[in-house]
Amino acid sequence: MIDLEKAYIAIKKRVEEIAVILMCHEDKDFCLAQIAPQSWRLVSYKIEQGVETYFVIVPSPAFCRFIFNREYLKVVDLHPECFGQNDDRLIVRALKEYDKQKLIREYTDEEFLEYLRGETMAYVFKVEKDSSISNRILRLDLCRGINESNQFQGGIFHVLKHFTIEGYSTISSNRKEFQVETWSEIYKYIILNFFIGKTENDKRENYYIATSCLKDGHILRGVYYKENDIPVSFISSMRIDTPK
Repeated sequence: MIDLEKAYIAIKKRVEEIAVILMCHEDKDFCLAQIAPQSWRLVSYKIEQGVETYFVIVPSPAFCRFIFNREYLKVVDLHPECFGQNDDRLIVRALKEYDKQKLIREYTDEEFLEYLRGETMAYVFKVEKDSSISNRILRLDLCRGINESNQFQGGIFHVLKHFTIEGYSTISSNRKEFQVETWSEIYKYIILNFFIGKTENDKRENYYIATSCLKDGHILRGVYYKENDIPVSFISSMRIDTPK
């Protein structure tokens, strides 16, 4: 059995180190260096031969609300007209409308997008058998921005283009794609793709690809970005391929 206290102490220290490194690297004026352990999520997934592997997810408050507390789906329910329109700026507007009572002032859509692409993320750590944490760390942002085609760049909001939950025609700006039974399956598949998937270098410098299988045989192909002097990897893009 893993020693959670040992793992949590190591994770707390590592989160602080990562936050400061990224703040300096991205020339930010602030960073989210401490997140109360009460907000962390310990998850376990059976990988090979039924052996459970443990992961710790350290979320920012916004990530916790929209992803863990499923408030993103409440936004879909309240503003269905903003989804499936091939325009992610409409989704930003819907999220802003949902969050307006929590904002200290009225935000423009661009200001709210800047908020979403800021310190609204989760760090994911794999706990090894000896209760140490793996050197590979995933930073799962809500999004990294919106491109000229009005599409989310990177982060979990980009990944949502490739998944739909039972009962929803879409949960992104795209039409219905791969359907899962539960919301938590989506970040489970991301975590397993990153930590367990087979990796290979991409043609672009600092990018690499991880492939893993979904439960029905479809192939999940994630593209990640990592600079040599930065301790975390970021999701760049993801797609689901039909098995051959």
